[in-house]
Amino acid sequence: MAESGKPAGSALHRELEAVWITSKNAHLLGNTAAGVFDHAIDPERLSAYLAQPVNWMCLALHEGLVVGMVMAVIHNHPDKPTELFLDEIGTGDDWRRKGIARRLVQAVFDRADEAGIEEIWLGTEPDNDAANGLYQGFKHEREDAVIYYFDW
Repeated sequence: MAESGKPAGSALHRELEAVWITSKNAHLLGNTAAGVFDHAIDPERLSAYLAQPVNWMCLALHEGLVVGMVMAVIHNHPDKPTELFLDEIGTGDDWRRKGIARRLVQAVFDRADEAGIEEIWLGTEPDNDAANGLYQGFKHEREDAVIYYFDW
């Protein structure tokens, strides 16, 4: 056990549980470490999110505490294979750099394989060193892209 009271390294991995969230187990989000999500969870938004089968959410649990999450969205196309957009990854403020995000991304890869999804993609800011370090640790192809946010 590390001085912080949190398991170190591989001990943590043995104690982590990856759980796919549905409306039936959404109550698990009631005990979430600070920093996992950007904002407080809105129950109505959560319910709407979970009602759509194309939305995936997986949590990393340590002794009942949500210490990480990943969210992804399936994109079905009429002219090309189904792809998955890896939308959000979050790790609790006191739980970073312990391999939690990596384990969650691997859980997404495993489920995508089971679902027959052929491509997974995401976007991040060039200066987001932590995210870029995580993604570069997986086999990948990097593309330069431009993102537009519309005001209407």
